[in-house]
Amino acid sequence: MPAIFLMSLLFGLICGQAISFCIPTEYTMHIDRRECAYCLSINTTICAGYCMTRDINGKLFLPKFALSQDVCIYRDFIYKTVEIPGCPHHVAPYFSYPVAVSCKCGKCNTDYSDCIHEATKTNYCTKPQKSYVMGFSV
Repeated sequence: MPAIFLMSLLFGLICGQAISFCIPTEYTMHIDRRECAYCLSINTTICAGYCMTRDINGKLFLPKFALSQDVCIYRDFIYKTVEIPGCPHHVAPYFSYPVAVSCKCGKCNTDYSDCIHEATKTNYCTKPQKSYVMGFSV
């Protein structure tokens, strides 16, 4: 019996290291356009979580592209568009944002993602807040 328990524990540890926890996660973003009178608070999903990485000892001998590590990125996503209330007629009141449908661990593509992990700006409204009522998919 102890051998089965030990094998189960070892299998669990190995699988736990191989499985990533990169999943769609609820996120609240605030849309605050300078020209518009109101701010919108939108609930959406983003990709967040843990991806297995390995630190290579021979960093000095490898080209820079070989050193990039996997991060949690979008596998499938859709865009939704909302209308920001209180915008003047000369300002387009629409804002489109991605909604994560599924996620994966992979290389970060700078063509459509911000791949730098820095301290983010505070995510809050500086104007009166309106609730998100209706949007449409693009």
